[in-house]
Amino acid sequence: ASASSATFAPSAARAAPARRVVSGAHRLAGVSVPARSARCVSHRFRASGPSDAANARGTATVAEESSSGDRADECEETFDTTNASATVEEPSSSGDCPYTAVNDALGGILPTRSKVPPGGPAMLDSSVFFKSLLKAGTSPVGMPEAMLEWVALTGEETVGIKNVVGPLCVSTVDPDIVEYVCHTNAKNYRLRMLPDAFRYVIKNKGITGSDGAYNREHRRMCQKPFMNTFSLEQFSGRVEERVGALLDAWEKKARRDGDALAVDIDDHSQRLTLDIVTSLAFNKDFKQVEGIDAALNGGKAPDETIITKVLDAYNDTSEIMGELFITPVPILKLQNFLGLGRVRELREGYAVLEDVGCNHIIEERRKQLEENAKKGDTRDYCLLDSLLRATDENGKPLPRDDVWGDVNDIMAAGHRTTASNLTVNLHHLSRMPEIQRKVAEEVAALHGRPPTFKDVQDGKLQYTQRVVKESLRKYAPINLFPRLVEDRDVLPSGHEVRPGDFILLSSWAMGRNPRVWQDPDAFDPDRFTDLRLEQLARSQAEPGATDDEIERAVTMLKSGRDFIYTPFGAGPRSCIGGLFSLLTVTTIVASCVQKFDFSPDEVSLPKEAPIPLRYDVTMCYPNGLKMKVRRRDIKSGKVASEPTPAAAGAR
Repeated sequence: ASASSATFAPSAARAAPARRVVSGAHRLAGVSVPARSARCVSHRFRASGPSDAANARGTATVAEESSSGDRADECEETFDTTNASATVEEPSSSGDCPYTAVNDALGGILPTRSKVPPGGPAMLDSSVFFKSLLKAGTSPVGMPEAMLEWVALTGEETVGIKNVVGPLCVSTVDPDIVEYVCHTNAKNYRLRMLPDAFRYVIKNKGITGSDGAYNREHRRMCQKPFMNTFSLEQFSGRVEERVGALLDAWEKKARRDGDALAVDIDDHSQRLTLDIVTSLAFNKDFKQVEGIDAALNGGKAPDETIITKVLDAYNDTSEIMGELFITPVPILKLQNFLGLGRVRELREGYAVLEDVGCNHIIEERRKQLEENAKKGDTRDYCLLDSLLRATDENGKPLPRDDVWGDVNDIMAAGHRTTASNLTVNLHHLSRMPEIQRKVAEEVAALHGRPPTFKDVQDGKLQYTQRVVKESLRKYAPINLFPRLVEDRDVLPSGHEVRPGDFILLSSWAMGRNPRVWQDPDAFDPDRFTDLRLEQLARSQAEPGATDDEIERAVTMLKSGRDFIYTPFGAGPRSCIGGLFSLLTVTTIVASCVQKFDFSPDEVSLPKEAPIPLRYDVTMCYPNGLKMKVRRRDIKSGKVASEPTPAAAGAR
């Protein structure tokens, strides 16, 4: 998934993606844009020799989209992109850029493919924008629905919004434009548009709220556990143990009562994933599954003061953040100065998290690492271990608030997103018996053995993984990933942008783009078969794309790292735990269906009712999401016949 280095040979250069990346800044629609630095993450070259000019095309790639993005910003060569035949300047002597390996044999960049409509860039005036904004305010999905509405109004995938007051907004669901913003010229669009309330309380710490060199370095450090074999084995074991404990709690309840259980899948998913993510983040057992067991089957729920304190603060701040989502920083500061309730509560909640994190969780783990070292064990069992061993540019340990910012970020981001994705997967299975049957048949091939990460990696749960990918296409946990413009530029669509303007990007809207996805509202896991992905890649490719280019495009689509399928965002700021989340949810879904059948609870949600979700910072279910679960014979995959309550009690 991630490549920090590669071998580059001009005679066997790696093929470019089927959808050609457009070059950096360029001339479009009569607008002259100054030469810019172009990133070398994926230089594409045209052969300079006349005999090779017709066929040779090379790609020198340092890092795929799952990389941390630090090399993307640090490793660059400057060349004039206003002219497609411009020569490339002499590379630096740093040796970081793979461009130096092919500079002698290849030169010049591929011509920019203009996507300017015949009538010029598509534009809407601010009145249309505000009408859409008001409509989006009443929609559970929000702005992404407006983005698709603008496509329908203009007939174009990229639309500019003229605002009387404020910056220009460019909305796009075009994979080529997304690739340009998030990859080709990502250096000009590095800054994320985050809620001011979020930046206000996190003090620009963590990998979500930081920018620049700090962000690149901390992304690199936080990515290590997701790439370390020992760490992944630890995480895999924790996922399998926790989901097993949850299913045991369900089974005890089902055997005792003899009826189908009405379970709030959203609540149980959140508790399960919290146990998993806190183990991943700082090796702390929050015992949320034990709490579920106690609630279902009696007994005393685990009670740890520190854990309760963290959970209360975490839940409170998440709720308040949703309320203050679009409040500007000056107003937040004024409200805080005046001591107004919700802002004060938000600051107090984050202060509690920071206090518990720095003074309890971090110090407790630091002592454990010292004990481990005395025994000769220097392995990292969680993200916190890796960060506590890390040093800054001066060789000094990282400050505690920096460490906690990263750990808290991973916990907060990974918990809600994974839980909401798990819930929507089980919802789809409960409403689509035929798809659930196919998952059950696939898992039955394990002959009763619990599913594992390795089963997913070995291709034994391919259909289940396609179900998860299709859920991510329709309901990405985070539906927007907009970018701010740092310097003057012209997009391939012809829209001229200036500093402070923003590009509106949406996983939700891109997953429903009818020019990319056939029948986008249908739930069809077989979109992600190799054959269908190849057909999709060919349909989106430029004329004359080679088989190698198509194959690479299919590989990127399958991994969720293309610019067509963007459930984890795109580019250097994409989710570093996306592939881990995909493994986790696939394993959990397979485990759940192995032991239980899921059906709708029509008392709480009628059969034809839409899924009761909404988006604030992430996808959530304000009123929970109940389903009925019945025990399944794990070897045959068939639903077990349920005994009467009396018989169950006699057993």
